[in-house]
Amino acid sequence: MSLSTPPRDGIAPGDLAGQTAIGALTVHPAAGGGLVVFTLRTVVAGRDRIGLWAVPHAGGPARQLTDGAWCDTSPRFSPDGRHLAFLRDGRPHVLELPGTAPRPLPAFPRGVRDLDWGPDSRWLAVLAEDGHAPEEHDAQSTAGDPGPDAEPTCRVLERAGWRLDGEGLLLHPRHVHRVDLDGTVRRLTEGPRSVARPRVGPDGTVYVLADPGPDADLAPRPQVHAVTPGGTQPVGALDGGVIRHHVRPDGTLTLIGRAVRDPRDQDPPQAFHLDPATGALTPLLPGHTDRWVGALGGESDLHDWWTEPEDTAEVTAVVEEGGVRPYDLVTGGPLAGPGSVVASLARHGGLTAAVLVPPGAVAAPEVHALDGDGSTRRLTTAGSGWLDGRRLPTVETVEAPGPAGPVTVHLLHPPGADAAAPLPTVISLHGGPTGQWGTLPNIEALLLASAGYRVALPNPRGSTDRGSAWVAGLHGAWGRADAEDVHAVADHLVATGRSVPGRLGICGLSYGGFLTHWMIATSDRFTAAVAENGVSNQVSAWANCDIGPGYGTASGMGDPLTADGADRLWEASPLRLADRIRTPLLMLQAEDDLRCPAADNEQLFLALRTLRRTVRYVLYPGSGHLYQGTGRFDRRLDRHRRLLDWFRDHLPLDAP
Repeated sequence: MSLSTPPRDGIAPGDLAGQTAIGALTVHPAAGGGLVVFTLRTVVAGRDRIGLWAVPHAGGPARQLTDGAWCDTSPRFSPDGRHLAFLRDGRPHVLELPGTAPRPLPAFPRGVRDLDWGPDSRWLAVLAEDGHAPEEHDAQSTAGDPGPDAEPTCRVLERAGWRLDGEGLLLHPRHVHRVDLDGTVRRLTEGPRSVARPRVGPDGTVYVLADPGPDADLAPRPQVHAVTPGGTQPVGALDGGVIRHHVRPDGTLTLIGRAVRDPRDQDPPQAFHLDPATGALTPLLPGHTDRWVGALGGESDLHDWWTEPEDTAEVTAVVEEGGVRPYDLVTGGPLAGPGSVVASLARHGGLTAAVLVPPGAVAAPEVHALDGDGSTRRLTTAGSGWLDGRRLPTVETVEAPGPAGPVTVHLLHPPGADAAAPLPTVISLHGGPTGQWGTLPNIEALLLASAGYRVALPNPRGSTDRGSAWVAGLHGAWGRADAEDVHAVADHLVATGRSVPGRLGICGLSYGGFLTHWMIATSDRFTAAVAENGVSNQVSAWANCDIGPGYGTASGMGDPLTADGADRLWEASPLRLADRIRTPLLMLQAEDDLRCPAADNEQLFLALRTLRRTVRYVLYPGSGHLYQGTGRFDRRLDRHRRLLDWFRDHLPLDAP
């Protein structure tokens, strides 16, 4: 392998050891005169750590609240602003502001997944796996009691949904518990079915997401339920299910979800106002019905993928061309300029804060105050300091003529390079396919451009940047509509002199990995390829994927339960065309990936090895589907190095 270093004014994989990434945040006007608390991920001695920091909403120096060899996540202000609750490696803790030593609350054997405050600031509603509740997927023994720590004899499955990427087997239902600050614990929900996302109203009512339907394992449509002494009772319904819910100060709710009964990929989530007393639903942001509402963060991993992006009852984000823009759900107006990329949002008592990158900037996100007039005030420098002093790639957005209309392409030019000069070019394909590349690139693209490659980030049909009609163009047409658009992009790059034939590479993750497989199986125009956690056999993926059956319907790919359905899945399988692949292929695979399992890609690897093609298969143990952003640091670093070295070896910069 080539171990040459990139230009000194770019960034190299080793620089990721100094990366800092801001994730979630919360805000409260009564804390310190108006305080924003946020998470900050760093790498210390090769291991990830997450601490909590605070900064005044009015502006001023940031200060660290927690530090140590752990990960502190999910910060939540108490309603009175006097305390901050958070999870430390899955155990709830509370600290008294302005800053005291955190006090641990009772631990749960399998950790806490989520939490929210009661209205009197004296208790928390926490979500945890419950060892006392009956298991939906029984672990049975026929040889007497094997003991609490022994492996079971078998697991009896009668329903789908027993596994989830990033979490593994879902053997214990998750339930809400009330945890008082004095340590008293009382379970609020029970039964074999899990609930999710406890959020507490001003009267103490706990609202959760639940789906007790008989087919919830096959076609989940979670709805908001109120926790009552008699169980959980539905308080409203969206036909396509609820993704997130928030409680407003007046006790009403905001929902993010789909109102279409059987939503397809092209049916975007929307925002709704729900009155739990009547069940009445009112659509919010009516001018954005063909846009993805509530989709935070985008595809860039410059923000912290370890901490789940969050919005609130009165603010959310809308996917627009080139950005993810924050909007006020009360007024319906934007809170920042077009092209902004927002990852997390918080509002309380008139104060609004966001983790975002301003329009057109190539930078890591920082905490900003949103003042309601569309302007933003940067409050921190902690997120992007690791990039200070670097000459970063420049970004140019172009439109490539395509068979169904222009295809947006974001081009990264190496630092100091002539934007019009022909260069070896890597076309990078996003996942989803309902995602989008914007003007804020991901780390992989920054590394490739810093190494001297031009990087093209296209949004072919199926991408969300142009709305639902553009997504609908890919429905049931994987390997056709998308491939046509990628070829159109490559043609445009060559026709405009940005690239030359024989000097093109291609890469992608997840759906982008599938499309990488497909492009090199149906064309010989690419000199080198890297596919990560892709799909090669749609027939086996239908069942092996943790969300396969439902996703097969939503994407229009179908199912293998009829001869016609099996034929359509096989028709869109790169494995079928393995004998045509001549492009050197690096396959990167998370070993514990349940979304695009290793078993699927092993089929393509063994086929190519049997055919004596140039292929390398790299497995990362203990890693889930999105390990490139959330996996262990050494594995993320190794992944980036291998991708760069593969292109250096098979698409060298200095080749004629």
